Amino acid sequence: MEITRRTDVLVIGGGGSAVRSALEAAKRGVSVTLVDKGRLACSGTSPLGLHGMVSTLNPDTAKEGLVQDILREGQDVNDVDLVRAAVEASSAEVSSLTDLGVKFAKTPDGSYHFYRGTGHSANYGLTFSEELSGVNFVVILAKEAWKLGVKLVENTMIVDLVVDHDRVVGAIALDFDGNLRAIEAEAVILAAGGANRLYPNTVPRISDPMYATTGDAFALALRAGLPLVDMEFANFRETPPAARIGRYMNAKGEAFMAMYDRRGEAASRGKIVEALYTEMQRGNGPIWIDLNADAQQAAKILPQEYRDYVAARLEGREPAVTITFQRLLGGTRIRRDTSTSVEGLYAAGEATGGLHGADRLQGMAFLETQVFGALAGATAADFVKTSNSAKDSGLALANGLERASTRLAGKTLGDADTMKKEIQELVWNCAGIVRNQPDLEAGLQGIREIRRRAEKRMGVNVFEGIEVENLALTAEAVIASSLMRNESRGTHRRSDFPATSPDWSRKHVLAQLTEDGHVEVSSAPSRE
Repeated sequence: MEITRRTDVLVIGGGGSAVRSALEAAKRGVSVTLVDKGRLACSGTSPLGLHGMVSTLNPDTAKEGLVQDILREGQDVNDVDLVRAAVEASSAEVSSLTDLGVKFAKTPDGSYHFYRGTGHSANYGLTFSEELSGVNFVVILAKEAWKLGVKLVENTMIVDLVVDHDRVVGAIALDFDGNLRAIEAEAVILAAGGANRLYPNTVPRISDPMYATTGDAFALALRAGLPLVDMEFANFRETPPAARIGRYMNAKGEAFMAMYDRRGEAASRGKIVEALYTEMQRGNGPIWIDLNADAQQAAKILPQEYRDYVAARLEGREPAVTITFQRLLGGTRIRRDTSTSVEGLYAAGEATGGLHGADRLQGMAFLETQVFGALAGATAADFVKTSNSAKDSGLALANGLERASTRLAGKTLGDADTMKKEIQELVWNCAGIVRNQPDLEAGLQGIREIRRRAEKRMGVNVFEGIEVENLALTAEAVIASSLMRNESRGTHRRSDFPATSPDWSRKHVLAQLTEDGHVEVSSAPSRE
C-alpha cells in the first residue's frame, strides 16, 4: 500500500476551530495538513454563523461573573475545567485575533462595542465585523496558516480514523471522485464541526447545501471508540433573535417574555425558544418583534437576517419570528488540553461536548472555536515533538484502507437527499423541542432501520452515502441520549418528566458505539 501523504499533525475540518488548530500547530514548527470536506471558508457553520463572541475585555465585567453565567445556563452539566479554560483565555483571544487581522465592531469614539446577549448578566459580547475585516474570519486565519506552510486538501472527506493499540496513527481519506487514500500522522485534531442538517429547520443563513455539516466528527469519534457527551441538548434558536433589536410580541399584542423569565429577551436561548414555542402552541402566534429606538443602528453590524427583519418592520410589515435549529451542544469528550481517551487524538470546537452543558450563552460558540482550536494545535504539536513512538503504522493503515474499501464497495446508487429528509423528519418528530418516552422509543427503532438501509445506499456520489450514514449515527446518539435523561433541563424538555431532577445534576449522558454497531448510553460525572 502506498501512503499518499505523511504529516506530523492532521487537522480534520475547515471552520474556525480547524484553521486555528492548524495555525497554532504550524507556529511550533511541525508539518500540518488540513483536510476539508468542502472548500475552505465556504463550508460548515463558521463562515456565516460566528459573529458574536464573549470575553471579559470589557473593564466593567469580571471573569468569575462570566464563569457563573456559563454555569448557570449550563444548569449543572458543564465540565467546569473547560469553562474556566475558555473564560481565562477570553480577553487574550481578542488580542490574538486582532493581531491576526480580525476586526470587531467599535463605537464612534473608537472603543469596542460591547453588548449584552442572551444569557449574559453583563455586556460580555463583541461582534466580529466582516465589513471592517474585509473577509470572513476563517479566510483571515487561513492566510496566516498558509504562510506558515500548512498544506490544504479540499473536497476530501475523512471516512475513518486509524487507531492502533489505543493510539491514533492516521486516517483514511475519500476524495470527491471516490478515490481512497491513507494519511499517516503522529497526531490528529478532530475539528469537523457538528450536524446542522440534523433537523429540517436549519438557520437560514447556513441553509445552502455547501454549508452543511452532517455529524461527520461525531461519527468518526464513535467509530474510533470515543464517547460523546450531552448529545441530548439540541440548541434551537429564534430567527432573528430580539435581544439586540427589540422585544417579542404575540398576536394579542402582548410583550410576553417577562412571564417566562425575569430577564426578558436577555434570557437564555433555551428559555426563549420554550417561551416562543409555548405561545405558538397556545394559539398566540405569530410572534413578531417590536423594534427599539436603536434597532436600525444595531442591525448595521449584525448578520443579514437582522437587517432584513428591521427593514421589513420599518416598511410596516410584521414578518413572523421562527424557531430554527442551530447546533448540538454535545460532542466528543475532551480534557482541558483538548486530548481524548485515544493517545495522539485531539478535538476542538463544535465537534466536542462538555463546555456548554444544557444550554449556552450567545457568543460562546465563537470563543469555543478559538480557545480550544488554539489549545488543540499547541497540544498536538507538543505531543509530536515529545513523542518517542517508533511503531510501524503501515499495517494498521493498510488494514484501515481495506476496511474502508470494503465498506464503500457494498453501496448501491440511491437517493441520499430523500434519506436525509427522512432522518430530519424522524428526529424532529421524536426529539424536537419537547420529547417523551413513546416518541423517543419509536424514533430509536426507526433510526436503526434507516441506518441499516444507509449502509447499502449512496447518492449521486459516495460522499452523499457517507453523509447519510454519519447523520443517521448522530441521530441515534441524540435519540438514545434523550431517552436516558429522564428529566427536563436546559434545552432538553421531556413532557413526561417536566421537572429538573437532582439525580441528574453534575452528570453527563455518555454515548458510545457497541461492537454490533448500536449506540449504547450510560451516565458519568462531569469534570470539576
